Amino acid sequence: MNLIERYLGAVRWNLPAEKADDIVAELADLIAARIEDREEALGRPLAQGELSALLREFGHPLAVAGRYGEQRALIGTEVFPFYWFALRVWLAVVAVIEAIEIGGRVLFGARAFAQALAQGMGNALHTLLFHAAIVTLLFAVIERTGWLTRYLERWKPEELPEIPPLRVAGRPQRSRLWEPVFGIAFGIAFLIWWSGSIPVLLIPHDAEVRVHSAAVWTSLYWPVVALVWVHIVQNLAAIVRPRWKAARAILIVLVTGGTMAIAAMLHQAGSLVVVTAGDAAETLRLQESLDTALFIAVLVIPAIAIVQGAVELWKLYREQPAR
Repeated sequence: MNLIERYLGAVRWNLPAEKADDIVAELADLIAARIEDREEALGRPLAQGELSALLREFGHPLAVAGRYGEQRALIGTEVFPFYWFALRVWLAVVAVIEAIEIGGRVLFGARAFAQALAQGMGNALHTLLFHAAIVTLLFAVIERTGWLTRYLERWKPEELPEIPPLRVAGRPQRSRLWEPVFGIAFGIAFLIWWSGSIPVLLIPHDAEVRVHSAAVWTSLYWPVVALVWVHIVQNLAAIVRPRWKAARAILIVLVTGGTMAIAAMLHQAGSLVVVTAGDAAETLRLQESLDTALFIAVLVIPAIAIVQGAVELWKLYREQPAR
């Protein structure tokens, strides 16, 4: 078996069986034509080393077979922008959740600070890699099924949302589009956590302290869900219907008012958590500390909501229509 036959055999080994004969025949003709041109230019047959160099010009058999294959990448160029966008948003959500868990380990865990931090960072890295793999696998399936390709073939310019202008009054405004996008992502992540689908370990299992939610949270389950959904719709409207200023203003007012109403109910409830620990004195101390901290938070959150709502309404008023 000469060098060309070995090369073609290596290429055939990595080709689909039903197309191997045609592809190998086409490649053999290309190699023969290239050899003929080279020998005609030299005026003599090619030496073994020259033939080897010519085959190297065609590429490694695996690379050549890949060029003839139907699928050259796990995620193609058309799907990749959607994959990259979804991956960044989802990993940002997961990173925030992991940061909360690390804070719980450091503050309430029985381990030393450095050990708890190292363990939390290690767990966070594994979790981020796991979620990245899941998103990648999902988009690989989308790539293979062709679902997104069919959508891209059927899309219509009339269906495009009214994206706000990237430049307003000469200043870049790209960040204004990311704010509602991340607002939607974090809202959905919060609802998943709120429903109990994604447990967030605020206090490690090995901690000597247990903190449970008070009964008031049970009665506030659906009001919180409704409030978060209104906030998601508000951010969605800012992306797809920025011209609906009146509707967006109403949604901003609803979010602000809903936040204040829930904060008022929490303020009336008194204790928002129940602390249990092995030592009675330690339990009392932690209960008083958490009650004080949460009391302050319940007063601060509606104040922040009012300021944020006022700022959002002012931005909405100042928005310039897209040209």
